[in-house]
Parts: sequence; C-alpha cells; structure tokens
Amino acid sequence: MLLCCGGAEAAHQDWTIRHQPDRFVDRVMMEAWADSDKGPARMQLYCDTESGFRVMFMPHRDLMPEGAVRMVLTIDNAKPLNLQGDAFGDDITDVVTVHNTGRIQQALSTARRISVHFAGIPDEAADDTFTFGNLSAERDTLMKICPIPR
Repeated sequence: MLLCCGGAEAAHQDWTIRHQPDRFVDRVMMEAWADSDKGPARMQLYCDTESGFRVMFMPHRDLMPEGAVRMVLTIDNAKPLNLQGDAFGDDITDVVTVHNTGRIQQALSTARRISVHFAGIPDEAADDTFTFGNLSAERDTLMKICPIPR
C-alpha cells in the first residue's frame, strides 16, 4: 500500500480557443495557463486578434511592490532571457505583466517548462517554474491569430 502526503499537484490548461463575434468583427481568443510547480502562482498566456499576445504571472503572494519589474525567463532549456514588465497589487502581488512578448512568443508556442526569476527579490521566493502539457498542438492557430512581429 502506498500512502501519499503533501500538497496538490500543479495543474495546467493548454490552449483553449473561443470566438467572440459581434456586429463588426469576429474576435478569436486563445488562453493557456499553468500553476507553479511549487507554490500558489499561476502563469497565463493570452492571444487575441484585437490585442495580440500577452504573458502574465499571478504570484498570489507578497512578492514585490507595484511598478517596474525585471525578470529572467528560461523557456525549456534555452538561454535565459532578460525581460521587463510591470507589477500590480496592494497587499499581495496580483499580476505581473511582461513587456515585448513578441520576442518570446515563438518559443512559448511550443514550451513545456518555463522558469521565471524576478530580479531584486531575496531567496527562492523570486523563483517559479511552470509546466505545460502540449502547447504545440495549437501552434499553427496561435501564429495565425497573433503573428510574430518582424
């Protein structure tokens, strides 16, 4: 008999696709998310025909003050990338948005494991890792809806 103790396993949802038609445009939206492998954080990927590609982290903990953020993203085993963003929240950090996502969109479209290090945060609280299932299954659709800026 095997007994297991501990926290819940991290969850993920690979790309879901929705249409939001109105009188003027048929907006297509895609979304994927993954919970942190070790804590309460969540990473979300969004894409829509109106706003383009976006990456957000929801730390769900007291992590950093509101304002500009520097972070290092490692996508699978590729070279780490330095990125800029913005943090929002009062008592806890609710959302961290990432700037200039066009440079990471192609790598994220097939990513399995993504690690983030928030610069300037002490100890391991600055690190999160997120594991996705099969983002590449909808890569072609993603690239049509949110073309990579050239």
